Amino acid sequence: MRDKKLRVLIVDDEFRIGMLVKKLIKWDEIGLECVDVVDKGQTAYDLILTEHPDIVITDIRMPRVSGLDLIRMTKGQAKFIVISGYREFEYAHKALQYGVNDYLLKPINDKELNKVLKKIKEEIIKACIKQKKEEQLKKTITVSEHIIKSNILNNIIEHEDNLSEIEMKEDYNLMINAAAYRGIDIKLDYRDYEKIDKRQDRLTVEKVISIVEENLNEKVNEQLICEKDNLNLYCLINYELKDSKDIKNAINFILTKIQEYLLGFEQYEVTIGIGSEGKNFDKIRFSIQESFKAVQNRIKLGTGRLIYVESVCLENQFDVHKYLDKKKELFLMSIESLSKVSLEQSINQIYSEFQFQDNIDFSCCYDITNELINMFFNHITIKNKEGEQLKQWLLNVYQQCYTLSKLKRLLKKYLGEYLEKCLRILEVKLSKPIRQAKQYIDEHYNEKIILDDIADIVDLNPVYFSVLFKKETGLNFSSYLVNVRMEIAKEMIRNSNKTISAVADGVGYKDARYFSQIFTKIVGIKPALYRKLYS
Repeated sequence: MRDKKLRVLIVDDEFRIGMLVKKLIKWDEIGLECVDVVDKGQTAYDLILTEHPDIVITDIRMPRVSGLDLIRMTKGQAKFIVISGYREFEYAHKALQYGVNDYLLKPINDKELNKVLKKIKEEIIKACIKQKKEEQLKKTITVSEHIIKSNILNNIIEHEDNLSEIEMKEDYNLMINAAAYRGIDIKLDYRDYEKIDKRQDRLTVEKVISIVEENLNEKVNEQLICEKDNLNLYCLINYELKDSKDIKNAINFILTKIQEYLLGFEQYEVTIGIGSEGKNFDKIRFSIQESFKAVQNRIKLGTGRLIYVESVCLENQFDVHKYLDKKKELFLMSIESLSKVSLEQSINQIYSEFQFQDNIDFSCCYDITNELINMFFNHITIKNKEGEQLKQWLLNVYQQCYTLSKLKRLLKKYLGEYLEKCLRILEVKLSKPIRQAKQYIDEHYNEKIILDDIADIVDLNPVYFSVLFKKETGLNFSSYLVNVRMEIAKEMIRNSNKTISAVADGVGYKDARYFSQIFTKIVGIKPALYRKLYS
């Protein structure tokens, strides 16, 4: 503000005097700029309303709209310096009563004029600094109040033992002295949970909170608002019973205003869950829990609406663990076999019954999803950092799925893809001991080699190694070893003059006759004939 130039309007019905005043002012030295020099009070009035000058220097006596009229008509919109002659002293005195900041006698002294302008500029700067401090203090107090109220509501949600009604009144000056309480859960859902924008979330949550406060402040005794995970905004309101209908209308209007705001970027769906109206302070936590249950039933009833807990079948509780005990066999088998197809079938089977249900609390669908995610990562054999990160992400993002199809699609895509990754990891892991075994055979084919020794080298059970070896190579271990030895023997016979006995010894057979039998069986002709044909 100190470096910003203040704007000055000069008014005198004698234009040449107005221009003289302009020449006398040390504009750059003081830090001022001229808005205009005018010779009519009405013109000055119009400029004050449109250009908003900081300082107005005006002659006190002018036709039609005088300097006094100008001060009176625009009181508080600018700082005024009046110019008068000795004969207009009474007018000048009256101008002081209107709150004029200073006056100068004609003829105008340039030093006095600039001194007055410097003084007024300092006053304006001090006033601006004071105003900013007051605004900042007010904002800090408001933020502190919001934080305190948010923490109180968060404690009510998280803990059964809370402050009493008297403590909340006396310790925190909360006006909770009306007869009715109600919990509300405003739930924002991403239309595409893969495009989460934390910065936009922050802006949107702040806007939603302001909409709630603007529309409830005048209708309730007290309101507490806190933000929880997965874009849940909880609100606890205290109001008079006679205002129940007005409160319902206000909540409906809040939904409309939030939807209007969200139309601007088409990123979220909004649903409001409303707990039962309570008349007992001890039951406020129960109403908040009900609002959460109510809003979870959007998975059946749809988003973009109010869901009162009275419209939800909370009394028909669904036993999730009992239900999954009957349905989880195929799900667990798909994890053990690393089969994406079986996993998708099991997920379809688990959720299929809910498509035809009407009279249950559909919040159970989210409980089932939570259980399946934990069950999956508890049973998967390959544990790594990527899996842990995926688990945490899924445990957050599934709450953004506001339809049954979205829930199923989430699990099938991400759990299925992770199964395929685990299968590839396992294949690489299992192929390593086979590569080691083949390398050992290539380097030691002329020595005595038995399956148990190789299994011990690669640190696997001999039986399991045998099965794995055949799966990877298509041959059992002994057949593979013989084939390797015969290929090397063929090369030795073709490219050297070694005797058949020496060739046999060179590929690990001490008995030349036995070697000849094996060679004939594998190659189809005896070693000597092979030499005649190919050497």
